[in-house]
Amino acid sequence: MLSKYLRYGYLIIICTILPLYMARGYYELGESKAVAYIVISLISALLFLLIENRNFFKSGKIPSLLSYALLAFLFSNVVSFIYSVDKKTSFLGLSGWRNGLLTIFLCIFFFYVFYEEERLSGYLIAMVLITPFLESILVILNRFDVYPFEIYGKNSAFVATIGNINWLIGYMSVFVPLGIGLCYTRKLFSKEFFLLSGYDLVLLTALMLQGSDSAALVLSSTFVVLLFFAIGSRKGFRKYLALLFILGLSMEIALVIYSFYRERYVYEDNLLLSVCSLHTGIILMAFVFFMFCISRLFELLGFHFMEKTYRYIAGFIVAIILLTGAVYVIKAFDLTMGNGRGLIYSMSLEMFGRMDPLRRLFGTGQDCFCAYAYSDIETADSLLNIFGGSILTNAHCAPLTILIERGFFGLSTYVLLIYAFAKEILAKRNKHAGVICALILASYLVNSFVSFDLVISMPYLFMALAMGLSYKEISY
Repeated sequence: MLSKYLRYGYLIIICTILPLYMARGYYELGESKAVAYIVISLISALLFLLIENRNFFKSGKIPSLLSYALLAFLFSNVVSFIYSVDKKTSFLGLSGWRNGLLTIFLCIFFFYVFYEEERLSGYLIAMVLITPFLESILVILNRFDVYPFEIYGKNSAFVATIGNINWLIGYMSVFVPLGIGLCYTRKLFSKEFFLLSGYDLVLLTALMLQGSDSAALVLSSTFVVLLFFAIGSRKGFRKYLALLFILGLSMEIALVIYSFYRERYVYEDNLLLSVCSLHTGIILMAFVFFMFCISRLFELLGFHFMEKTYRYIAGFIVAIILLTGAVYVIKAFDLTMGNGRGLIYSMSLEMFGRMDPLRRLFGTGQDCFCAYAYSDIETADSLLNIFGGSILTNAHCAPLTILIERGFFGLSTYVLLIYAFAKEILAKRNKHAGVICALILASYLVNSFVSFDLVISMPYLFMALAMGLSYKEISY
């Protein structure tokens, strides 16, 4: 019983207090949050070990493939640490990021801690959702230069108490699909459905206004994956339509706020706001109303819900959209794409190509991208010429960063772990937890291709998947 309260206490602290914590405003905020996460997690881990007095890595509750994948992933990180170019950085992580071996170990440790078969209380869920809700309100206010409290070092690239907008999207890549998944798994138009709809509406509106284009990846991956779960039944499809309506409503709310306070908006135009300006929200809501009426008419006429046919149709439409998007990206790709990500990717791949075979296999060590890059003469010259005094700390693409820092071996175990997660999720595809986990994993992974792991995103991913894959019931 004591371990249960300790587990819930840790969850509440990490989900509620850590995102809000700011030692000196935006100054060195990444370092402040990272150190706070490590200290809180280390103390909690020691308490767990003292109280439970068992080997978490031999709990026997986790399915064999997933357990092997987790241990293989941890082992590959240990090997990368052994072959790292800077042992201290590889273990503790680079200052400001702290994605070293210690952080990865803590994420895996708490996956085992939270993998417990029990009921998940609605009150606990409410505690977890409070802070993302508050952060979203702060994002909306900050974007129009409204600060309920003074924050040292404020500027247009930082919002709420999370920091950089790219960090915000990493954070939201877990909590947006969590809210959408929870809402989808509730009875349509029930009290819980309306409460979660309000939560989703605020978070989605914040995404429309925050400024980073990568938010479109979080939204598209979440709603595309949810479609393939929802299309299995008429009730599920109607709940999906309701969530699409909320998405359209958030677009219109964002546009109305922007239209009234345009002169106060403190960030340049971005992709999502441009989409909103086309009144896409109204079009989407009208489409939802039409589809809902068609669905109701077919039900009254006694038409059978043709699951397989609808899946094929949905798959074809999504494939066309993805193909169109891929063609556009390929044609539009240049070195300036994505705030210079095209150039960063190109330079990172060239640097990897110059590595010796052993380094390619095991990498430079966790968070040692920077240390190795500036020790390589050609890469260092290029970085100094292009970025000047700004230091490039990672490849701004999680898989590419893993390839460089942990090598082929590390990337292989990472892919194995994702496969194991996906396999367990599909085994629970007809259960509420399976839907929620699928949305979170898809959102996080898709966003990671243009982002990086952070202590305000990666630990939440591991905890959410642990609870989703093990908990049998969510009670409200």
